[in-house]
Amino acid sequence: MSKILTVTRAEYVKATRSKAFVIGVLLTPLLFSGSIVAMAISKKTVDVEERRFAVVDRTGALYAAVEDAAEERNATALRDESGEKQVLPAWVPSAYAPDDAAASDDDVLLELSERVESKDLAGFLVIGADIVSTGTGGDREFSWHTKTPTYKDLPRWLERVVNGRVRAERFAAAELDEQLVETLSREADLRTVGLTERDEETGEVIAAEEESDFANLLVPAALALMMFMLVIMSVPALMNNVLEEKMQKIAEVLVSSVTPFELLMGKLFSAVCVSLTLGVLYVGGALLFVHNVDDIPPQVLDAIGPGILAWFAFFLLLALLIFGSMFSALGSACSELQDAQTMMMPAMILMMLPMFFLGPVIENPGGSLATTLSLVPPFTPLVMFLRMAIPPGVEWWQLGLAVVLTTGFTVLCVMASAKIFRIGILSAGQTPNYRKLVGWVLSK
Repeated sequence: MSKILTVTRAEYVKATRSKAFVIGVLLTPLLFSGSIVAMAISKKTVDVEERRFAVVDRTGALYAAVEDAAEERNATALRDESGEKQVLPAWVPSAYAPDDAAASDDDVLLELSERVESKDLAGFLVIGADIVSTGTGGDREFSWHTKTPTYKDLPRWLERVVNGRVRAERFAAAELDEQLVETLSREADLRTVGLTERDEETGEVIAAEEESDFANLLVPAALALMMFMLVIMSVPALMNNVLEEKMQKIAEVLVSSVTPFELLMGKLFSAVCVSLTLGVLYVGGALLFVHNVDDIPPQVLDAIGPGILAWFAFFLLLALLIFGSMFSALGSACSELQDAQTMMMPAMILMMLPMFFLGPVIENPGGSLATTLSLVPPFTPLVMFLRMAIPPGVEWWQLGLAVVLTTGFTVLCVMASAKIFRIGILSAGQTPNYRKLVGWVLSK
């Protein structure tokens, strides 16, 4: 055991004192917050280029509403609160009237399309002659023609303005009070709350509190993603380290002082210590942030309690031992980097597979799919932890069964990897394959 701890200490110091470790510690939070930074930058670099568009109003009654709404918007909504900086582009409509009164619809569409192509217009809106009627027949076209279909702000605004005016016209034709109809059809907001409880000591009824989606969904998903990131950052690096030492004949020197099993376990424990160090830094930083931000709901602190963090560390340990032993064995069996890249692909897919089901598990953590995945050992650490972190949690027998199955599977993985490591670390010039690795595992 002392030799295992010696290897662990040496590998841990080597990993944490490297420049790559320091850079990784600093860059990983930036990767997590990259979208937030990008959004902040995009807000400061908004596009305020004027958007000119034409309106083909075959009803003869709706263009005025579009023009009035555009004038009001351009006068009130283009600048920030201080009124000094323009933050939104102006939208300038124009009613289209063809030069030739006898021009066909195709000629009109072609002419306007050419103006869009030449960038004279951002697009043009076509409103059918019968769009206001409540029937289903006639000319009911309502289409936005543009060369930039990904720009959605303008067409969404046009859809809202025209539909509002169409609705008002229909109410007027039916002699209905639009305000009354809107009042009667106003929907009630549904709140999601917990369960009402009774205090066993005082007998007082405790009112249910409103649930926080941030605490119930985003926090568990963020912790699960962090677990995945810590594993995927450590495991391939572990394989590369083993392969590098083998290619440089360093492993031959090491196994003269320690057994292959002691060398393997030392490397595994080192990877565990490095990942736990990163986990403490990131989770600690997140807790510090939560405690110093007033707008964070109090349920978030409950969602990152000591109990859930203990299970996070436990399942992270199992995941690192399972996949760390697999990748270490693959690295020891290979003699070239190209062989290692080929051999690691199935193991990498096995490690990433739970992430493909992250959405369904979050949506229905008690469903048959989530329950089954959480009891299959390679997927248990990530899926079971995610199910535990999302209310109402998991039943005790499922958690106990998952712990027993995954612990047993972890021991088997380490034992099988130790056999492969013992043979592969000193082998040379052999092209590895999975059939050969199975033979090494079954050998005595």
